[in-house]
Amino acid sequence: MKLKYFFSAVLTACLALAFTACSNEEDSPEVKPESKVETALTFDTDTVSVGVGETTTFNITAGGGEYKAFSENPDVATMTIDGNKISVTAVKSGFTGIVVSDAAGNYKRVLVKAMYKTLLLDKDEVNMTIKVGHTDGYALLTVTGGNGGYEAVSDHNDIVDIYSIENGVITIKALSNGTAMITITDKMGVSKVVKVTVTTTDIPYSDEEKADIMASTSETIVFDNTQSRGYGSKSIGEKDGKQLAQWNYYDGIYIKCWFSGDLTIGMKTDGKVEVKSDYWGTSVTQYEGVNVEILKVSDTHVWGIMWVLKDNYLHYGYFVLPKGEAED
Repeated sequence: MKLKYFFSAVLTACLALAFTACSNEEDSPEVKPESKVETALTFDTDTVSVGVGETTTFNITAGGGEYKAFSENPDVATMTIDGNKISVTAVKSGFTGIVVSDAAGNYKRVLVKAMYKTLLLDKDEVNMTIKVGHTDGYALLTVTGGNGGYEAVSDHNDIVDIYSIENGVITIKALSNGTAMITITDKMGVSKVVKVTVTTTDIPYSDEEKADIMASTSETIVFDNTQSRGYGSKSIGEKDGKQLAQWNYYDGIYIKCWFSGDLTIGMKTDGKVEVKSDYWGTSVTQYEGVNVEILKVSDTHVWGIMWVLKDNYLHYGYFVLPKGEAED
């Protein structure tokens, strides 16, 4: 009987413990791991514009920390990173990107426009001289630093025209006396204005051009648009009391220049030029009152220039001719 009561007491105690254990498990709150909050990677700009040779910065405003970055094209722009600040240096004109990553595995790209912010030219002002009545004066303006894709516009096309643009070299054509402003713009929209001044002259050759004539060893005579050719005779010498510089092909085509004086360096008088350019034709163009100047004389050759202003147009030419007996 006592044994029966003992087992009953033990069973009651076990059941009480079991109920107590179940009650404790149900009453205790479930512990869950704290979820990680991901922060988007953001910057204070989406595009960076930086001048060639210059450095600018942008900042990481939010992200997962432990930031890293690289330049997609270091030939265009390089970068350094210091905490949340990224510095970008432009090497040459072009486009590239800076890619930034963080510890959360986020990646984001910033567009970099490396550009010249000022156009660099080989001259800030152009002075041109054209001969009276002529429209064949040219000057070159070269872009030494810019973003490519150049365009140029003149505000007075009657004074200065844009003849051509190639590889950053702008060829300007002078048309008349006056001043014009040329605006040069590149593909990035950067522009610069250049003043072009055109003046007219009745001087046929500059000192540099005279030097080129005197350095020439090719026998020739030129006047306006007519030039001697490889056939026919060329000479300079006395004829009927005057000097005659000429190229002549059987009197069918020729250039002849008569003047008074000897074949020494200096100005001569009583100049006259006659040009026949059509072998079968009869038309002959004559110019009286022509200025003649001997520039250089050797034992065998004579170098000289000739010019005359007629009807507000400067006619001019030069000769390099062997000494010899003139045949009219």
